[in-house]
Amino acid sequence: MRVSTNLFHVMGFNAISKHQENLLSIQEKLSTGNRVNKPSDDPVAMSQIHSLNRAQNTIDQYAKNGQYAKSQLVLEETAVQDTIGVMQRIRELGIQMSNDTYSPDQRRVAAAEVEQLMLHVKGTMNMKNSDGEYMFTGNNVKDTPFVDDVDNPGFLIYVGNIDPAHPDPAFAALARPEANYGGRFVQIGFDHTDELKPNDEYNMSRVRITDTDSKVFGFAPNPATSLPPGVDPNIYNSLKVMYDRMMLGQKPGDDVLDDLKVSITNMSEVTAGIGGRQVRIETQFDAGQSFKLALTERRMNLEEMDLVEGISKFTVTQNALQMAQQVFTKVQQMSIFNYFR
Repeated sequence: MRVSTNLFHVMGFNAISKHQENLLSIQEKLSTGNRVNKPSDDPVAMSQIHSLNRAQNTIDQYAKNGQYAKSQLVLEETAVQDTIGVMQRIRELGIQMSNDTYSPDQRRVAAAEVEQLMLHVKGTMNMKNSDGEYMFTGNNVKDTPFVDDVDNPGFLIYVGNIDPAHPDPAFAALARPEANYGGRFVQIGFDHTDELKPNDEYNMSRVRITDTDSKVFGFAPNPATSLPPGVDPNIYNSLKVMYDRMMLGQKPGDDVLDDLKVSITNMSEVTAGIGGRQVRIETQFDAGQSFKLALTERRMNLEEMDLVEGISKFTVTQNALQMAQQVFTKVQQMSIFNYFR
């Protein structure tokens, strides 16, 4: 095989270029601290790194979802606990005014306080959150939960209990049967099914952040005993019955006091449920952070460079480049004319 002088030059130049490229690559890795900076560095590792980054970003989003859900639940919990305190005060007045030592005039005076507390309860029942959405209408957050009952003046009715076929078209238009179902859910963790069902209450990856008014301010599963037939079963209407009786100078009645006791018990159970959902959010957050830590460690093992190993490779490659440059210099001096000299 004939080896020309030009071939020596090409081979020497290629060796220098190769070592320079390797040196630049190692220098880039050392400066960034990453072993993988682009797909060509390690295609398989780069694909895994992208997958790990997506998983970590998803965990971060779930954490933000949990913070939002917790803020909504804290707001709801505060509203319900405040209502429980108001209801307890009203029941205390009811028990007090049931005593025979109080006159009709004294009961009418106490009724004035009850009226003010009723307005407070009504405001809570139709309360909005910071986003301007009603808090106690399940997934139906744009419509007022409790409206005036045209069939029973002075009483309120839940929009989920209005008959869509009511003869009064304006009143029938307020009907929202869907307000009795469902709720708003926020995903706070990975879901192995990735499937949303109508009742996702027991799915640990999601948490419900709204409740229906009928559940919070109703009497289920116990029927209200103080309400006239056809009146919507909610605590405001029981308070209305109590107020009307006291304004007439009468005792509130044991049936009203029993209904108030039932409603306080129901709201206490709702509060306990809200607290349980907050615990679920914290549990999912802790689990997500632990999983994220494991993913971070895995990504660092794939992506980051061992500095000691990198410096060693840099030194070896730098020496190889210097050697190639020296060889190329010697090869350039090779000539038959030099031989003849």
